Amino acid sequence: MTSASLFITQLLNGLTLGILYLLIAAGLSVIFGMTDIINFAHGAMYMLGAYVGLSVIDVTGSFWLALLLAPIAVAVLGGVVERLTLHRIYDRDPLYHIILTFGVMLMITEGVEFIWGSQPQQFSTPEILSGTAALELGSIAISYPVYKLFLIAAGVAVAGLVWALFRFTEFGLIVRAGAQNPDTVRLLGIDVSNYFTLVFALGAGLAGAAGVLAAPFLSVSPTMGDSILIIAFITVVVGGLGSFRGSAIAAILIGLVESMGNVFVPQLTGFSVYLLMLLVLLVRPQGLLGEYKVRDASTKVSFDEVIRPVRLTSKPVLATLGVLALVPLGINIIYSQYYVGLLSLIFIWALLALSLDIVMGYMGLLSFGHAAFWGGGAYITVYAMVNYIDQYLFAVSIAALACGVVAWGIGALSIRLTGVYFAMITLAFAELFHQVAVTWSDVTGGVNGLIMPIPSMFGVNLGNTTTFYYLTLVVMVLTYAASVRVLDSPFGRVVKAIRESERRTASLGYDTNKFKRRAFAFSGVVGGLAGGLVAGYRWFVSPESLHWTISGDAVIAMMLGGMGTLFGPMIGAGVFVGISEGVSAYFDQWRFFLGLFLVLIVMFAPRGIVSLPRVVADSPLGGWLPSLGDGDDPDVTGYEGAAAKEGEKE
Repeated sequence: MTSASLFITQLLNGLTLGILYLLIAAGLSVIFGMTDIINFAHGAMYMLGAYVGLSVIDVTGSFWLALLLAPIAVAVLGGVVERLTLHRIYDRDPLYHIILTFGVMLMITEGVEFIWGSQPQQFSTPEILSGTAALELGSIAISYPVYKLFLIAAGVAVAGLVWALFRFTEFGLIVRAGAQNPDTVRLLGIDVSNYFTLVFALGAGLAGAAGVLAAPFLSVSPTMGDSILIIAFITVVVGGLGSFRGSAIAAILIGLVESMGNVFVPQLTGFSVYLLMLLVLLVRPQGLLGEYKVRDASTKVSFDEVIRPVRLTSKPVLATLGVLALVPLGINIIYSQYYVGLLSLIFIWALLALSLDIVMGYMGLLSFGHAAFWGGGAYITVYAMVNYIDQYLFAVSIAALACGVVAWGIGALSIRLTGVYFAMITLAFAELFHQVAVTWSDVTGGVNGLIMPIPSMFGVNLGNTTTFYYLTLVVMVLTYAASVRVLDSPFGRVVKAIRESERRTASLGYDTNKFKRRAFAFSGVVGGLAGGLVAGYRWFVSPESLHWTISGDAVIAMMLGGMGTLFGPMIGAGVFVGISEGVSAYFDQWRFFLGLFLVLIVMFAPRGIVSLPRVVADSPLGGWLPSLGDGDDPDVTGYEGAAAKEGEKE
């Protein structure tokens, strides 16, 4: 193939990818434009469309019927999901919408795996669209798959119809008006909430259509939505959140960059799209055609009630620590070493959830990049132990400090952003580190990872289950105590003030970006510490420790326990590990229950498990239950009494 033929072929490949990305990102952009929701379940809807289409073909033998029925089925499911869940919490901070859709994503993904199985399946190309077509462009002649040409045409047609729907119809006029000012539309007697449902269903249907169209040249599997979801996020961010035209331009651009880069600049394979998103976010955060000012407060978290961290000197905490200190004594008498090791893993996850709470609960910013500190701390610890240091705790300390420096650098570049933009830039940084771990095999071991020597310190074998248990327990307690001290200091109070009103805090003379950078760096230190400990727990590290799903799991643990409390996320980590290790022994699709639990928590107890006593007390059952106290003791739960004391101090 000549260089000109290769160029034209890659140009068409890039256009094919771009059209596919457009179909997926269009639905995501439409949903955000109307509801301000970044829908994490969108990739699962895309995957579900492919599987429903596969089933329709198995029953009817018709690809065209699958292309018609699968998007309708996915759209109906999307409308039902919106009506049962999101419809009830639109008055909440946008963060809760994102977390809820993350839970829905887990439920759909695990449900698909339960029904259709986990093995990849093939989606045959319809006979009329099989084979290749001869294309002549001047003196250049190439052969190109007919199906990909059909995909380009179909994608352009669907995108054109969606644009026309929003541009020239009454439905589109109401949707555009509702996106700009829903209160005014309500005054005209229009129930905007019904249009929210229709738009969400439309976005889900577009994702389902993309799944059917992509299936003939991509393998159909339960994981197919994960990678495409990240690409969809990148597309809408580069194009401009809520801008359909911007998403269309960005989709084509990303498809071309990815296709051309893989051939002509192979060294950047896996990096190019993330670098593009970083460049856009740093230079023009609103994207090509978006408006950053309209949504600059999106996903900025604030709390109506204060739940203060528990004190280590309180009697319940001391009693709990006493019980935990005695746990190893029951090995081989009451239980096996496995359960003691499981508690060590819970302590490690508690540190990661704690580190994320510093950013989300106290800074009010959604981060999907904490996998960078978890995986980075693990890699630095293992690499140091293999090549330079034989003292495990020294290696962990170096890893924690290094992650703090990296976090400060990421913060210096991205902390001026807020809301969804901050979430996306932290995600981009974490994915770049993941790609480095995959490709820099001389240092990271590539996909095979690195094996660490048995951890030890001054001759003490830290690979022993009991010894490592006490180590993780002590580190967890000391880190929690340090976090409480830092966030209860004048520095911490400024950070919380920034969460509530950054503009007002800046007007008092504080350099808010400096405080946010330092808080993010502190969070990175704690996350790196967790990563170093998990390396000692597993004696191994691989690129999977840097995958964005680790960040998602940390968010789940934090939300389950209670955001903005420090101790709540640690409880949530215990629930997360308990479900993952306990339920998984009996049911492969354990993440379905995790997603369901997350959805219920977001809907009925948004401050997490630690707020359940208050939720129950305020429910109709509250009058039949014993009094839970008036909240005057901040060491117990904090609620109203703690909030009053907090107000007096500030």
